Amino acid sequence: MEFTFKRSLVVMGQLAQDAARTPPSEDEPPLEYVDRSLTILGRTFETHNQRLRHEFSGQRDFIASQFREVEKKMDGRFEEMEKKMDGRFEEVEKKMDGRFKEVDGRFKEVNERLHMQQSEIRDIKVQLGNAAAITRNGRLRRMHQPINLIKVLKPGGDHDKFEWASHPHVPKHMKNTYTLGQRAKGIFEPSWYGKSNGQKAQAKQKALHTISELANFYSIKIWSDEGSESDATEVLLQEMTVDDYMEELLAEWGMDWQRVLKLGMQHMQVQPRQAEAKRAGDASSREGKKKIRGGREEEAD
Repeated sequence: MEFTFKRSLVVMGQLAQDAARTPPSEDEPPLEYVDRSLTILGRTFETHNQRLRHEFSGQRDFIASQFREVEKKMDGRFEEMEKKMDGRFEEVEKKMDGRFKEVDGRFKEVNERLHMQQSEIRDIKVQLGNAAAITRNGRLRRMHQPINLIKVLKPGGDHDKFEWASHPHVPKHMKNTYTLGQRAKGIFEPSWYGKSNGQKAQAKQKALHTISELANFYSIKIWSDEGSESDATEVLLQEMTVDDYMEELLAEWGMDWQRVLKLGMQHMQVQPRQAEAKRAGDASSREGKKKIRGGREEEAD
């Protein structure tokens, strides 16, 4: 019997209802009736179980599809939110970049102002030092007093920067200044009287070259007085114009070339007399020593 019934919910349900309403007949043994009823109940339970599994499977598939749909929607929402966040971050980044550039520009401006102020302070210090050096140079009275260096602005290592500098060939004191100017004119001190004309010519050219370098370094130019201002020409440095260049050059340093010439000539005149007096004193000393030695010899005899 359990193999002939179709597994249909309708059939099984009807059989269960009939079995419940129909009492066992007198001809049917009680055990068969019970067995038949249990079989019908087992079939009914299995059928309901299959139905429940089918329904659960359908619900599970439905829930899974709903989850997949929700997941798709959430993925779409997340992608949308990610794009919005990326756009927002890019916008914020652009704004921050703009602010940082603005701040960098301000810092650069502040640094430039500080650099300008430092340059101005440096310029003021050097100019005050130049003024003090010019004042001290104007008070020089002795030939071996050192000359205070005057600095001027010259292009530095960078093309847009200038540095204060003095020329390395500036004479150390007034004696060197006097000697430089006189040698450039072909006038040499007494110690040069025994030297050859070639040596003197070489020394003269060297002095002229040094004066030319100093004049170019300190922007010294001499203009002719002939004709109008528009027709004035630059006077070249040569033996005849050395005094003109030395006057302008020393005036730039706070000194007077005519005073240097006067002191130098006096110094050169005093030197031979001092040398002659020294030689005379040495001779007198030697004569005195001879007399003393002679007197001692006579006493010994």
